[in-house]
Amino acid sequence: MNKHAFLNKKVTLVKSCLVAALISYLPLSQANPDKFYATPDLQAKSPAAFALTESNQLWLKDAHHQREQDAQRFFNALKNEEKLFNSLQKWQSLSFEQRMALLPLVFKVECQILDMVCPELVINNSLYPTRAVNFVFDVRFPGSGLVFLNPDKLKDMAVYAPLAFLIHETRHAYQFQLGFSQQSLLAKGYKAAFTAQAGLSGYSFSDFLTLLNEYEAFQFANHVIGLLIDWRIDMPNMGTFASQFDDKGQLKINLVDLAEANGNKSLLDAYNQQAKAHYYLRNAK
Repeated sequence: MNKHAFLNKKVTLVKSCLVAALISYLPLSQANPDKFYATPDLQAKSPAAFALTESNQLWLKDAHHQREQDAQRFFNALKNEEKLFNSLQKWQSLSFEQRMALLPLVFKVECQILDMVCPELVINNSLYPTRAVNFVFDVRFPGSGLVFLNPDKLKDMAVYAPLAFLIHETRHAYQFQLGFSQQSLLAKGYKAAFTAQAGLSGYSFSDFLTLLNEYEAFQFANHVIGLLIDWRIDMPNMGTFASQFDDKGQLKINLVDLAEANGNKSLLDAYNQQAKAHYYLRNAK
């Protein structure tokens, strides 16, 4: 069986991994309450998979610590690649074609600092012509995964979206390999999230983007972009506010702090309350 036939066979298992990009990048005015906020009934079907589950508080603390370390190591590694780093510092002034040419170089550095098997990287408009980005995985036959980026779709997005989504989707490869090869706390959470992602349906915006793998991958990518641009640019379409940073480099919604500050309210309810600002932004006329 050729590679593309094999990938097509897996589409029914992996189609949900598109939702992060598609939901996150809907036009802001298309949000609505029923499809935006986190829903307890859906998340109760696989509580180990979600960042809003009280029993995952230790996971969140470990993940925050690991993300901070990995993002800084990634940034430092990029700085050591002087030519690449200088080009990244000029990202906004580059043509779209010049930006896309840098992505495989960034991908290589990310794979190195995460000490993982590089997934296959496909940048074209033909493998999945209707999709902007994708991480292709199969929980039945775990492997290194495939990162897909579609230039035709990405060129219509915000200026840093191609770089952020490359980092995000490549982070998924790290998560997936960890989740299906180890038994650490982080690994178990990632495995639960990928399994739920492939098996559940009916996600709201916040449900899907608070799956542990999506929550952390958006957080990681946003952290790296923030370090590169000194937190000067807001990217409100890159995940929920629980994965986004303000201009001081602080999480807009810090779930670890939120859980500790809302002892009489579930974390899911506390998140929904805090997420109203994001909902109103997405509904801004």
